[in-house]
Amino acid sequence: MPQHTTVVPRSRNHPPYAAVRKPKIVIVGCSYAGMSATLTLTALKGGLPIPFASYGDYSHLQNVPSVQDFDITVVDERDGFFHSVGAPLAHISPAKTSMMWKVYKGFSELRRPDIDFVQGTVTSIDPTSQVMRYQDLEGRSQNLEYDYILISSGLRRPWPIIVEAEKLGVVVVGGGTLKWKVHEFHYWGAIGVEFAGKIKTHYIATPVTLVHSRHQLLLNEPLPEEFKTRTLELLRAQGIDVLLNQRADVQELPDGTSYVKFQDRNRLHTGMVIMAMASPTPSSQFLSSHILRVTLIYIGSLQIISRDEVIPRMFAAGDIVNLPGIKLGGNAMLMGSVAAANIYSLLVAQHNPSWRSAMERYVPMEPKMALSVGNSAVCYTPGDGVKYGKEWVEPMFGSDLGWSKILSALGLKNYENTAL
Repeated sequence: MPQHTTVVPRSRNHPPYAAVRKPKIVIVGCSYAGMSATLTLTALKGGLPIPFASYGDYSHLQNVPSVQDFDITVVDERDGFFHSVGAPLAHISPAKTSMMWKVYKGFSELRRPDIDFVQGTVTSIDPTSQVMRYQDLEGRSQNLEYDYILISSGLRRPWPIIVEAEKLGVVVVGGGTLKWKVHEFHYWGAIGVEFAGKIKTHYIATPVTLVHSRHQLLLNEPLPEEFKTRTLELLRAQGIDVLLNQRADVQELPDGTSYVKFQDRNRLHTGMVIMAMASPTPSSQFLSSHILRVTLIYIGSLQIISRDEVIPRMFAAGDIVNLPGIKLGGNAMLMGSVAAANIYSLLVAQHNPSWRSAMERYVPMEPKMALSVGNSAVCYTPGDGVKYGKEWVEPMFGSDLGWSKILSALGLKNYENTAL
């Protein structure tokens, strides 16, 4: 078998296909991972190239019998695809805000009779009865049966508002590590660095201060020391005051401004404080307390394991998955593609009992990072090392923090912003 696949023997977990109704695949959350999974399933159904196929080994699916009779239901609190990587730009520049949000049904590739978008909040999932419950926009409780379900609901992050403090300036607190302790997961981030840079770029005359409690920015990121040093240099070169080894205590004043007090007893009067160190939390409140407590994500196939047993029809992908390292959109999309391919493989096995299903293994991309620092950029890949400077902004991010690159990689090429 191919290097990144594992043969799954016939078992009670994968019963033969019974043509009672069309199998339904439910995808909870449609950001990078959920969108990639949706498009991978439609590609496999149509015999088209799989998004992110070059990062895996999908040769076991090239000559399999085609499966056509399944539907996809996407359940999300939102009605559109938000480029969360572009959040700093969306929050800082009102002109860019609408650009970072695209309604699902605006993409012609998603306007299909076999894809249904449901806007609502998932409240519970019962893997035994294979029923998902959600609350619709009117507050009514609804049931949705599924044959396979992918949890790609990601993390919840508190985001600051658009800057309106041009005279007194802005203080950004946090320039490195964000952590959340559900199953000892860790999320590594550089949100404060990007916010500080974008504020200074769009509001040149506004004083911007970045406060970090450690002696180095991005201290715990699995990145070369040069990457972290260049990030600091680029921030300071653009006129951003970076204060290291300082903890900030914020005192809000009646006029809407704030005093930021530091441990060295100095203080700063500022028009706005952006807290870029609040811990994100997993959007998994709909899972039972038992599953949430003992669930592990099987790294190989991205199936969920509980009590050392695979929950055969439940998968997970994206930021919610328990994996160390940097949370990247590329890794989330790769996970979505792998999970969807494995769901399709199991569908093929149900339709064709003589075919042994082979599961693609998720292999994380090598550690790499591209960071937008104001009007400059710093990037790292294992092959090329650290590159930095203004000349890297366009090739790495374009004019929209990589939004066009993401859409292109997913195969989303046709969008009408007036679509409803």
